[in-house]
Amino acid sequence: MKFLIGLAVAIGISSPAVADIENPCADLWFSRNAMLDKAGYCFSTPLGKALFDNSDCTTKQPELTTEVKAQIAVIRELEQGDEGGFYEACNIDTGQQKLDLPDLDLRKQLEFQPATDGGTGVCFGYTGPEQPLFAAPWENARTTGVIHQGDDITIGHLDWHGWGFTTVMRGNETKALGWYKIPVEEPAQCRVFAG
Repeated sequence: MKFLIGLAVAIGISSPAVADIENPCADLWFSRNAMLDKAGYCFSTPLGKALFDNSDCTTKQPELTTEVKAQIAVIRELEQGDEGGFYEACNIDTGQQKLDLPDLDLRKQLEFQPATDGGTGVCFGYTGPEQPLFAAPWENARTTGVIHQGDDITIGHLDWHGWGFTTVMRGNETKALGWYKIPVEEPAQCRVFAG
């Protein structure tokens, strides 16, 4: 992270949009549980109750689509840790009532959550074609925003069957996040790429 900030300052970017996945375990926990929440899961832990609305929950054993089951399996594997990698096995304190994760309100609007391995790339000054962002990695999903030329975008989540996930920044403000179909050809489509 310090390297990316230093690089941004060195090349003259005054307000870098560096959003390293500083807590991949929180990110993974949220992604897994947000998909369970959408499926009607009833949370019993203080953290689950604080982050997700139990008023519409229906079960402790929700029926999941094949895609959600597969993504949850990936997340559970990542939560076991990455020996010699970015992080150790995850252990989220579900007795707390707050999760330190940026853009939770935007993330809650997604239909399908991303999985992170903790690594992040940043495209400063995207130069490619405008492309829509979606709430899930399929084209009939609701749009959540657009990647415009000049945007700074972070690439900190794993692809899903040809779809990428990004957070779009302008300065230090998150403008949108979501899934995109057209691959970002870093560094060719970035003024500067770091990561």
